[in-house]
Amino acid sequence: MNKIFSQEEINTGRQREFDYLKGIFMLFIYLIHAFQATLSKEDSITQGIYMFATMSGAAIFIFVLGIGTVYSREPAPVGFVKNGIRMVVYQYLNNIVYVAALLLPYPFVHKNLSETGRENFGFLVEIYIQYTNIFFITGIIYLVLALLKKLNMKTAGYIIIGTAVSIAAPFFYGKPVNVPVLGYLVKLLIGEADFVSFTPLYFLSYALYGVAFGRILRHVKDKAVFYRVLAIPAVLAVIVWWALIFGKYGSDIPKMRAVLGDAYTQPNIWHVAASMAHIFVFAILFFFIERIGRKDSKMSEPKNPFARQILYYSRHISKYYALHVIVFFIALGINGYESFKSYQCWLLALLSIIVTEFMVRGYNRAAAIHGQ
Repeated sequence: MNKIFSQEEINTGRQREFDYLKGIFMLFIYLIHAFQATLSKEDSITQGIYMFATMSGAAIFIFVLGIGTVYSREPAPVGFVKNGIRMVVYQYLNNIVYVAALLLPYPFVHKNLSETGRENFGFLVEIYIQYTNIFFITGIIYLVLALLKKLNMKTAGYIIIGTAVSIAAPFFYGKPVNVPVLGYLVKLLIGEADFVSFTPLYFLSYALYGVAFGRILRHVKDKAVFYRVLAIPAVLAVIVWWALIFGKYGSDIPKMRAVLGDAYTQPNIWHVAASMAHIFVFAILFFFIERIGRKDSKMSEPKNPFARQILYYSRHISKYYALHVIVFFIALGINGYESFKSYQCWLLALLSIIVTEFMVRGYNRAAAIHGQ
């Protein structure tokens, strides 16, 4: 163990494998949301990708958030509180933009809308006025982490509380609180509402595990050896998970997709453990791929343009995530708020990649010029 760990914190640089992990998943988000945002039926390939994505997905971002708080330059609780409030506000500002995107085509197409189109339009506007997603749960989790930071929680405490939360969460899901306003707020935290995509209750464990892992990672002096050791239980867990899933559902992909979709937003302790194993396997894989492909300084930018783009996604992931759905909503409105065929969704995903890239890079360039 002395070969792997140090008493001092020596691994304090950027953990690039987790940057790749966040960035690469943005590509999956483009495709999956092209179907979901336009209420379109997924094809078999997308269903397969979605099932694969449910074993990481939002869990990646929340887990990496936890790691990030350990490596943050502003680790004080007050900084976490500010981040939490900012992300909650960001969620509802984002909702305004989404609703605006849905409304934008309406004056031009409302006379020719079918009954299905009108129903879809009303449904989506109602949902996205109140919508809570990754930004909201990130904000709430930041507030929880601020409290635990203030209490000087030990590393073991984060693991214990994370495990307890993942065990307890399924018993609280959808429990009604029949008190005006308070009941609504509780619903945002524990779920079971059409406008609640993810809930802080279920994803808190990933953040707590991320904090614990980040603290451990700071003491790792040989990441290659550490990751080789970690890869063994992680790979075994992934193999066992999919063996059990396919053993239970066989070739019934729609059933498997439905079950994994529910478990994705409402993970129990077993799904959390399996997701963590998948995250570790992906991160370890990226670590060794980069190690093979780049021999120069750790902090230098990779020469591969695809790798640089993935890292750019990671650095500006909030902007990409917030803006990419706008393309889908405008396209949906132009189509009379009716769903698309499979190939059209793939093309929409590509269009969103291109348009969002111009938007994010244009914004960043303008901000840089303004800041000079």
